[in-house]
Amino acid sequence: MRRRATPSSAPSSRASRVAERRGTLYPRRADVILSRVAMLSLSTNALKTTPRASFARATTRRCVAARARAPARGDRDAVSLETRAEDAKKMLAVATPALATTLAAGAAHAAVDPVASAFAAYGHYLGLVLVVGALTTEKWTVKAGMSEAEEQRLVVADSIYGIAGVLVLYTGYLRATEYGKGWEFYSHEPIFWVKMWLFTVMGSSSLFPTIKIIGRAAAKAKGEVEPMSEKLATRITKIVNGELLAVCSIPLAAALMSRGVAYAPDMPWQAGAAPIALTSLGLGVKYVKEALTWEED
Repeated sequence: MRRRATPSSAPSSRASRVAERRGTLYPRRADVILSRVAMLSLSTNALKTTPRASFARATTRRCVAARARAPARGDRDAVSLETRAEDAKKMLAVATPALATTLAAGAAHAAVDPVASAFAAYGHYLGLVLVVGALTTEKWTVKAGMSEAEEQRLVVADSIYGIAGVLVLYTGYLRATEYGKGWEFYSHEPIFWVKMWLFTVMGSSSLFPTIKIIGRAAAKAKGEVEPMSEKLATRITKIVNGELLAVCSIPLAAALMSRGVAYAPDMPWQAGAAPIALTSLGLGVKYVKEALTWEED
């Protein structure tokens, strides 16, 4: 007697293998499998027997239920897609200003003359080196009762310091506006303004030593100069130490600034420029007044 094949064996084993490989059956995949099982059951004479008819009816009910669940899953997917789209729009709105600034800076950097940019960078670095060298020379030269040669060395060092400071300021302006990442980047970078503030402190503090050194050089030309007192030498040394601290902090600020640390696209440039203007005015007035009204004990 020929054994009848069970219509559910092949599809069931196939569905089990798919479930093992993928870990789960998607609704559409389950729908297809159940539909095939129902068609296979109906195509045989299994409907003549009660168990097979029950199986076919149960299979049909499961197919209908799977089809009924499909719209609900589709609705959930649609809501999920809408939520993701809204999140993407919000992220894009936040990232667009920074991206536009970065692209503009990149375009400006690509459009500049590389040779001119290299010379501007070289002048900037050279100026910083000369500033540090001049201040170091002043620090180790200033003392009470300096000789004529030491007085002359102090004048030369302070002159180099002034020229180097102008060089740093001019090349820094070129790098910020033409040869660097562009003003649109630097104006929104808080550390750039910290760097400018350090340079302002250094430059404003130098007014006292410069005025006193120039005054002594002019008095020496007239033969009216007196040996430098201990009080004046100590005061100049303290100010020069502060200048060295400020100028040695500038490279660290520049390294952080160039990497976009603390970049704030919504920061107005006036917020960074105002403290610099106030510092320049306040320290300038303070040290000029102190130099002009200086009295020895």
